[in-house]
Amino acid sequence: MLPTISPKYLTLLFISLLSACSVTPDKVDKSIDDLISDAVRNQTIEESLDGTQETPEHYIKLASESTGETQHKYLIKAAELLYQRGDISSAQDQLENINADAIADSRQIQIQLLAAKIALANHNPAQAIELLPKQTRMTIAQFIEVGEIRAEAHIAMGFLLEAIKTRIQIDTYYKDDEQREKNHTAIWAALNALPSVVLNKLRSSNQTLQGWLELATIVRTAQIDNRELHINILDWGTDFPEHPVGNAFISKLLKEHLNVQTEDHIIAVLLPLQGPYQAITEAIKSGFLSAYYADNKHGHKSTIRFYDTSVKDLDFMALYKKVVQEGADYIVGPIDKSIINQITLLNEIGSEFEVPVLTLNYAEDSSSTANNMYQFGLLPEDEARQAAELAIRQNKTRAAILVPDSLWGQRLKKAFQQRYTELGGNVLSAQFFNDKIDDYGQPIKQLLNLQHSNSRRKDIQNLLGTELKYTPYRRQDIDMIFLAATSRSARSIMPALKFHHAGDIPVYSTSHVYTGNKNKSADLDLNGLTFCDLPWTLIADNQLNETFNKNWPEQQNYTRLFALGIDSYHILYNLNLLSKYEYARFSGQTGNIYMDENNHLHRELLWAKFKKGSANYINTTIAPKKARPSIEADQS
Repeated sequence: MLPTISPKYLTLLFISLLSACSVTPDKVDKSIDDLISDAVRNQTIEESLDGTQETPEHYIKLASESTGETQHKYLIKAAELLYQRGDISSAQDQLENINADAIADSRQIQIQLLAAKIALANHNPAQAIELLPKQTRMTIAQFIEVGEIRAEAHIAMGFLLEAIKTRIQIDTYYKDDEQREKNHTAIWAALNALPSVVLNKLRSSNQTLQGWLELATIVRTAQIDNRELHINILDWGTDFPEHPVGNAFISKLLKEHLNVQTEDHIIAVLLPLQGPYQAITEAIKSGFLSAYYADNKHGHKSTIRFYDTSVKDLDFMALYKKVVQEGADYIVGPIDKSIINQITLLNEIGSEFEVPVLTLNYAEDSSSTANNMYQFGLLPEDEARQAAELAIRQNKTRAAILVPDSLWGQRLKKAFQQRYTELGGNVLSAQFFNDKIDDYGQPIKQLLNLQHSNSRRKDIQNLLGTELKYTPYRRQDIDMIFLAATSRSARSIMPALKFHHAGDIPVYSTSHVYTGNKNKSADLDLNGLTFCDLPWTLIADNQLNETFNKNWPEQQNYTRLFALGIDSYHILYNLNLLSKYEYARFSGQTGNIYMDENNHLHRELLWAKFKKGSANYINTTIAPKKARPSIEADQS
């Protein structure tokens, strides 16, 4: 329905049209009624596009009643509103209803930008970049939006440095201080996500980028020791006086990282000091104490007290009250999953903790939470999900899964498959194997559909009545394999995959395929395998690693748990930062650590690939070099 136009407006419009007709009647091809109708329709378009009826359904209806350029305007507006609503599929449908060949040049960029945002929402960042406008000139607003989409797409693909460079490029074009501050926060978030091994090696001739890198390095160092933070940032300001980062942003950083209690604490560590978990406990305890003794940021040391949780039928709340009464400011532990399950159940009946509790494992319910409780550990599901993310970023969209027939294997299969399909991948085959035996031929044959090839050979032999020489033909529709296995199993599975004609398929795995100790002769069979692991294991170049190797040679099999102990100590002092800011990361020995909305801590790991029996770190944060059009903003 057309909007109502006031009688006064119609009278004025009618008089003006009559006047125009009386002056040049021979140049008017339309009747007075037609001209009035056109004027009303033009006003309708402008009023309907100015936000008076902001629903996509309204514009879809108007589009169905229109043709040509008018219809295109309505369809684009409907698509934009559907996108804003989160109805991505319907937004895409409306764009597809537009005849691209008939659209005005002025609307091409608008459509391309929306198509790119839809691709990004559909977890297809590479396509989003391809869909971005290729025009060499555009308005400032369009130039900024192209940059923002490109940066988000690079973040989604893990190419953090490219995202940072892109946002630096568009930063000077923002006219609004609030928008520029949001852009600086996005740059800072990408810098926080960079692994330390990358950040520490990056150098740039671009002074703005170099300033960001050095600022990030200073602040990251303050996660462990913030005593010199204020002085270091003052020195940074002297070195980069023209840097676009404002005083407000710097003040916020100082507040975030100086807002750490520096007085001495009593830390209660709750671990099973006896029984079957004793070896695990010793490794965690050793790491925790190593971090504690290496911490020189305070004039005096905090007090560490260990409490035994190996008591049968432990009443956790009773123990909790005991350690609080004895003055604990922080609690680390427990590690037993059954006790952590108890804690989360207590939250449901209104119990909450006076002092922070940092558990060293996770409850079975992944959405579980409790007030003032934080869950941290070496969660294998995190690694499986990151394997899915890397595979998709590397354009491997058709997967096969090979995991042990165990609860652990099922957990990793589920985590990988959920994340992989969420990102647009398709799992075409999945098989379980018995990790108690060394014969993996049968599950691999089933994974690769080799039994069908054998069946066809037998049928042809029976038909011809003669023995045939042939090479089994595996399925060709998979482009990656996700493998969950221990190092012992992986050393047999990788050669078996090659034997069964799958040596050319990329294999992605988790840290469990690597012992963490260099053994070239034993790991030769793992050549070609890509896996994620801890910085502690892959980049062993710090003092604490040397301390571990020297003083605890008997704990080499528990090296990652030693790293867990180190990080659990430092995380205590960074809980406020991690819980308050979504972009915050703690750069630890177990990974780049962040916190989700349920107070669960997760680790972003590094990647490595076996070559000649050695696990070699690979940098997955750098975008491959590719020519792209040079664009600029129209300043006119």
